[in-house]
Formats: sequence, C-alpha cells, structure tokens
Amino acid sequence: MAKKEEPVNFGALTAELRKNGPERLYLLWGPEDYLRERFTDAVKAACLPGGEDDFSYRLINGPELDVLEVKEAVDSVPFMSERTLVVLRGADINRIKDQAADTLIGVLSDIPDYCTVIFAQDSAYEPDGRLKLVKNIKKLGREIKFTAQGEDALISWIQKRFAALGKSIDYLAARQLIFVSGTLMNRLIPEIDKIAAYAAGASVSKSDVEAVAHHIPEARVFDMTDCIAAKNPNGAARILAELMGDKDNPPIMLLAAIGRQMRNLYTAKLAADEKLGRKFVEDNCGIKFPFLLDKLMKTAGGFTLAQTRRAVELCCDADYAMKSTGGDSEAILKDVVMRIASGEC
Repeated sequence: MAKKEEPVNFGALTAELRKNGPERLYLLWGPEDYLRERFTDAVKAACLPGGEDDFSYRLINGPELDVLEVKEAVDSVPFMSERTLVVLRGADINRIKDQAADTLIGVLSDIPDYCTVIFAQDSAYEPDGRLKLVKNIKKLGREIKFTAQGEDALISWIQKRFAALGKSIDYLAARQLIFVSGTLMNRLIPEIDKIAAYAAGASVSKSDVEAVAHHIPEARVFDMTDCIAAKNPNGAARILAELMGDKDNPPIMLLAAIGRQMRNLYTAKLAADEKLGRKFVEDNCGIKFPFLLDKLMKTAGGFTLAQTRRAVELCCDADYAMKSTGGDSEAILKDVVMRIASGEC
C-alpha cells in the first residue's frame, strides 16, 4: 500500500519559525524544491537579518563532505551578527559511514546555541533512514520533507502567480494545468509565465493551458488510456507516437509510466467492482488530488477487471523483455500498448 503523506503546511512552518526562531539542525529534503528553497531562505533571514557575510554564513556543497570542514564551520564564532548559519547542499549523507559518521554525529551533537546547520538535499535525494548518521540527524534536529501541496493550496498559489502577471485563472483551468504539467511548483512557474504571455485576454482558459503548457509524459499516458477506454485505438497510437518521438522519453521510462497507470486503473476497477470505496484507491495509488482520483475512476469504468489485470501482466512481461532479452525496446513498447488497446484479457 502506498504511504499517504500529508503535505507540509508551509504557512504554519514559517509562522513557527518567526515565533520560536531557528533550530540548531535541519534536514530538508523531498521533491518540492521550490518550498524547500523558500524555507531555507526564511531560516537564513532569521539567522542573519543583516545579510550573509564570510564570517556568519558558510555554504558547503556536496556530494562529498569533509567532516573537518563542517566542524570548523560549526565552531566558527559569529562576527557582527548574533548567529551563524552553515548550509550543506547536496551532501550524500547515505555514503558517510563508520568513523566519519561517528565524527560527524559528534559535531552535530554539540552545535552551539548561536549556530544553525541545514542539510539541504537535492529534490531526487532520499536519506536512508536505516543508517546511523541519518537516524541521528533526525533525532538531533528537525526533519522536513517537502512534497507537493494539496489541491486547494496549490490552486490558490497558481492563481496568485497568475494575478502577479496581471491574469486570472479559474479553478478548472488551474486543475488542468496541474494535470498536464504536474504538481511541483518549480515546474509550474515557467508554464505559468508562458501561458500568461500567450493568453489574449485578462482571463486564462483551459484551452490556453492546453495550447501552451508542457504536457508531462504521465499526463499523456493518462490521455492514452482514456483513448483506450473509449475504444479509440488510433488515438492511443497517435499519443504513443508523439511520446516516442521525444528523445527525452526512452521506451523503458514510458513503459514504467504506462505500467504505473495500468496498476492504478486495476486498483480503481477492483475498488469499483468490490465496492471498496475511494479511500482504498487513494491509499493504494497515492493520489492526493480529488479531481485526479475522479478522472482515474472514470477511465477505469471503460475497462473490465480482467482487462486491467492482463494489462498489468503485459507491462511486467514487457519490462522483463526490455531488460533481459536485448530486444527492440520500441517494438516491445508498441506491441504492449496495442495489445492493451485490443482489450486482451
């Protein structure tokens, strides 16, 4: 079962920072790098209200981490400021073990009251919670995982971004932008800028979004399964050809996206047939946004349970064939999609 994660309440997080001040140690990670960077800036402003300088602010870039350099930075006394701030960017803390890990744990266990240390991880990085160093960082400091915001919060943010550009966007158009371009803010910002520049009037419509926004592969795969559910194999084939025509979409990646979508459709169809309820689908598929769950359930209605089960099997077989037989990956991908589209059971 997919673990359901509650998105960070960024407003509450920054309000707490203003009220209580910065903590000594933070571990900041997760895919939502826009919010991670905004929070890092907020901690920096709280630690160094007069701005950074060579004495009070130290930035150490990873992935390799010199533990002695970290110790020197942590032990530095503030000069012309009340606090010091040490930011460790992209450090591969999963690789720090044995004596180096013990030494670093010792340093982090004795951070002075006037110092704050931030581990700011890259968006794709996940600290290994089984490791001694990671366990101690979480124990000694504050771990914050930045994931995509909830539907209402993200739509409100999108509307504010458009308003700053002199445009308005209604709820349905904002949801369409989320569907086609994803839920991460840094990916949405350039799309918002493009759409605002493209839209002729003061209001942005769904058609403006469709015309300009970048469609992530997951969205096009969803469109493709919509075509299959609607008994439109030609439409599915056109979308597949479009996806395969993009050199940034290797067949193995597209197969993974299709396999994930078919597993979600199987779960949704099973829930509908067995009357297991929407929460069953939400929990097992990790879908946070109600409108995306609605869309999934509707598409699942165009399949039988046997068809979705077989589609999952076909994707597993294709994945094995791509990775083990050395066959033509593009041909394997086309074959699996056409077999799914044919309604094979």
